[in-house]
Amino acid sequence: PLHYKVFAQLKRTTLSQMNIPLKSTLLFCATAMLASATVVLVTPTSETNVSGVSEFFNANNMVDNSGLSGAATLANYATITHAGASGTTAWTTIDPAPGGGDYYADGGTAAIFDMTLEATYALTDLVFWGYHFGNANGNEAREFSLSFSTDGGTTFPTSTTVSLDLGSHTVGNAATLNLGGTFSADTVRVNFTDNQFGALAAGGDRIGVGELKFIGDDAIPEPSSALLLGLAGLSLFRRRR
Repeated sequence: PLHYKVFAQLKRTTLSQMNIPLKSTLLFCATAMLASATVVLVTPTSETNVSGVSEFFNANNMVDNSGLSGAATLANYATITHAGASGTTAWTTIDPAPGGGDYYADGGTAAIFDMTLEATYALTDLVFWGYHFGNANGNEAREFSLSFSTDGGTTFPTSTTVSLDLGSHTVGNAATLNLGGTFSADTVRVNFTDNQFGALAAGGDRIGVGELKFIGDDAIPEPSSALLLGLAGLSLFRRRR
């Protein structure tokens, strides 16, 4: 990577040879570390049911690309559709009070999952495909309370809530919900806090979703990169003395 090459060059070069101020050097190093910044569509690598909610369709279906019409990328995800809900394509809870009604009013267990990411990202949007059987369904999740961790899910110091309007079903298409800011995370805790009950006659006694992803920048320096920059600065100070 570029920042390793920069550090290696700093070790071989004296200040007199470089003839540039320390601040400028450190700024160049920081810029080099961010030079490969890329905004991408982020698929969680795994999910963990932290609330113990009972699942009718398995939650891993939310993060395994099952049901999608193709390989989703940042460039094309808006054109990718999701198949109807089934035990191999979508996630949903059980009905806490069989016979219909509102999942939340009927005492449904909170549906909370930790989504593990492959690295630390600067996240800006939530992307999800809805829960449907070819037509809009009241079980489709529409409100999400998100909390963000950068220590593997030990602490979640920042959070936000995003939602679709009642009646704004995604059905088989992707919905993009802006987070209202940028949140650094390697783990996202997703609390599904409302569904589409009341918008349609069908459904609402469960909560479900087809697929869930994020949009984010993958250029957050890892601790090793920050350490290299610090060592470079220390080396320059020692050479200056």
